[in-house]
Amino acid sequence: MKNCKALTYRLVLAVCLFVISPLTMSAISMSAIAHEIRPAVADLSMTSAPPSADDQALLGRLSITIDLNAELFLAGLDASLVRDTDDAPQGKDYDALRALAADQLAQKFTNQWPDFEKALDGLADDRPLSFQLDAIEVEDNPAVTLPRSSKIQISAPLEPSDANVRFGWNATLGPLVIRQQSQTEKLENLYTAYLEPGVISAPIKRQGVTVQPVLMTMLDYAKIGFVHIVPKGLDHILFVLGLFFYAARWRPLLGQVTLFTLAHTTTLMLASTGHIVVSPNLVEPLIAASIIYVAFENLRSERLHAGRLLVIFAFGLLHGLGFASVLGDIGLADGQFMVSLISFNIGVELGQLAVLVPAFLLFGVAAGNALWYRRLIAIPSSYLIGAIGMWMLITRVFAN
Repeated sequence: MKNCKALTYRLVLAVCLFVISPLTMSAISMSAIAHEIRPAVADLSMTSAPPSADDQALLGRLSITIDLNAELFLAGLDASLVRDTDDAPQGKDYDALRALAADQLAQKFTNQWPDFEKALDGLADDRPLSFQLDAIEVEDNPAVTLPRSSKIQISAPLEPSDANVRFGWNATLGPLVIRQQSQTEKLENLYTAYLEPGVISAPIKRQGVTVQPVLMTMLDYAKIGFVHIVPKGLDHILFVLGLFFYAARWRPLLGQVTLFTLAHTTTLMLASTGHIVVSPNLVEPLIAASIIYVAFENLRSERLHAGRLLVIFAFGLLHGLGFASVLGDIGLADGQFMVSLISFNIGVELGQLAVLVPAFLLFGVAAGNALWYRRLIAIPSSYLIGAIGMWMLITRVFAN
């Protein structure tokens, strides 16, 4: 009991020292889920004119609903360069916009629509499209530390001879997920793609279908999974490093990571298929708590035991729900559900390896001398991980 109290005191002391350090405060800002920049999602559909249509109002149209973070555009941030709004010079402008009421933000976006329209890149065959703003709906989210969703509906007229369209936007607006919508075509034939900043989509057929190659879908979703770990998933990086610093030797590390992978793969599958529904407002603070626990365990125990393995498996289930919330925001490729889901998970695993391999190369040899490695590397690193986890927990609880 005394040892437990002493360790708790040391962890709290480390938190205090950590919070007042200017160097580590910059790392804390990266962990804030409130300001993380996520890709926008555009749902695209096309209609055709009736055979006898001779009125401009009856011509076919390209309609697009974009779910985006409008504050990023209004604040003038370059979403292709900035991972977190706190890191941007316009961070204060973003925060001020985020504090506005939903109707006020909608009005500001409407006023700035001409500038936003200039950032859009739409082509019907080789003919540039002219878009109009049809509607905007801003989420009424009072938790100002969380990003909010704004949905804009835009459209452009299509001529009878237009065979296909392409769509994208300026690189400063960040990455974009495009999903083709249709009431008549089979789901497996609809176009879905993850576009890097500034990239325009492949031609999307107006009549008939555009098939997204399976390999392209796999690469797109593997990239999304990888980026969610490196560089955006600081919470998942900290958890994996917490496993590493407990035992940097490959055998115990392999056992822990394997259990964690099996667990988060299980809940990722179940949540993505709708068998489990858990609010991110609950999941995100619990993920932060899992980081604190793993760091505390690193200080308390030196040997891998069954109890820790069970806890790792349980926390893996929790992190899988976190991964599923990302896919819920972006969506899975229609008709290629399992391909995109598995590819996303592969990307997550590659992201974990991108964290563990360098860590092993740096510290794996040193871990052979268990005594000084634990005192000089594992314990200080675990204090740091636990302190960041504590900050995450506090910010996420109060954000909700």
